[in-house]
Amino acid sequence: MAKKVNIEINEATLVAYRKRVEKMKKVTNVLFFITLGLGVFDIFYLTFFQHVPWEEAVFRVMQYVGMMFVLAAPKLLRRFNIFVPISLSVVISVFAFGALVLGDGLDLYGRFTWWDSLLHTFSGALLSYIALWLIHFIMAHNDKYIYLNKYFLALFLVCFAVAMGACWEMIEFTYDHLFGTNTQQFMATTTGSIIGPDDQPLCGHEALIDSMVDLLLDLAGALLIAIYSILRHDRLKKNYALIQLVMKESVK
Repeated sequence: MAKKVNIEINEATLVAYRKRVEKMKKVTNVLFFITLGLGVFDIFYLTFFQHVPWEEAVFRVMQYVGMMFVLAAPKLLRRFNIFVPISLSVVISVFAFGALVLGDGLDLYGRFTWWDSLLHTFSGALLSYIALWLIHFIMAHNDKYIYLNKYFLALFLVCFAVAMGACWEMIEFTYDHLFGTNTQQFMATTTGSIIGPDDQPLCGHEALIDSMVDLLLDLAGALLIAIYSILRHDRLKKNYALIQLVMKESVK
């Protein structure tokens, strides 16, 4: 049964949290400059030295633009009174950097067959983390901290992560169908997102492996966070109370 929880936060705890926030902000600033530098260098190199087709160059440019949007998204959301905790923002930014900049921009998907699996294991945990934030954002307001039964909370985290993972596979399928890419890695001759004229597709059961392994890895990552949420339920309540307090101060 849901219950209302009153949490006392002393000044020392609040000061320590603010210091962690400032350190995390530096991480996003570093990612911004790294993304900008890599983007300019990569596009220049592909255009003038490798002479790749314009479609591939545009695809690479869009990955760097997408990363910039991810970094800017928390500030944009604040205009609509939607506050993303800096810790969640940093985790999402690091994940997006691995997927967009390193994965597609620098083609680590094509260079390392395990890169996609690594990110999907991470994505299951990340989606569960987002689910925790959504619960807090939707249910905790006006100084009323309301939390679900910890076992039901864990079940919700797993279901949310797997559902979002399935939605992502649908997006990849649609993107591949419309633009002729290989984000679902259904090609036998490359794991990269760009398909060459000589690449050949997988057949039968083999063509399903990438999507199903991705969903299983999403589930594995979600289960880890679900177990953590059960074991550290009280700690999570205190952490989100801190975040709520800092958020309110930021709009004064």
